[in-house]
Amino acid sequence: MTVRNSNRKLGKFLFMIMVSASLAVTLVSCSRSADGDINAYCNLLSDNLDMGIPDTNLAIEELDLLIAFSPSEVRETVTKIRNTSADIAEITDLDQLFAATFDPEALTAQSFFQKFNANNCDISTAVVENLLVTAQKSSQTELNNFIQNNYPEKVWGDDASISLIFNGIEVSGVEGYLPNGSERAIAESLCQALSLWLYAVQEQNGVIRVTSGDDLVIDRESKDGRCRLDKIVPED
Repeated sequence: MTVRNSNRKLGKFLFMIMVSASLAVTLVSCSRSADGDINAYCNLLSDNLDMGIPDTNLAIEELDLLIAFSPSEVRETVTKIRNTSADIAEITDLDQLFAATFDPEALTAQSFFQKFNANNCDISTAVVENLLVTAQKSSQTELNNFIQNNYPEKVWGDDASISLIFNGIEVSGVEGYLPNGSERAIAESLCQALSLWLYAVQEQNGVIRVTSGDDLVIDRESKDGRCRLDKIVPED
């Protein structure tokens, strides 16, 4: 009887040790999960340096993954950036897009995000900004080369200028600028050239705008639209 009781006590003791050890492992695991995985977080950022730029079309799946890895200190900020990116992806109106892109809360989140990454992941804000500028310059160069190679004797003349509209790294439109009083046919010709590059060459939807002096004369909202002349009514 004494031996059996001792065995039972020993068994209960060992069982309690196993339960306690298992509980400790579970708590440690949950604690790590609750506070994210800083190494996985930083690795994901280093592979996607454009993440967190508030006016960039980001893959929501990648941002969701980043939230899962985020330490608690930055998780709310990453969630804000994710939601802003999701909202921007659904916006087609340029005025609304501008408002969402430069929303003060989004810009505050972006600033904290970049500071956190610089301090914890050794990811420089300048590196991210340089990536953005480099991508934009590359797209502008592609457009300039397309115009020069395909329209060497362009009817709209050397006084015209062309610039891209960006939603972060991604092109969201093209603007052409003509001197005041330019003929309708010239504006339409420029619109057609810009449309060909954006919709056919780049296979990208977006807006085409042509201004003559201070007046917007053509506003093509998408590839389904036309290079039509707009009548500008001055505001009171």
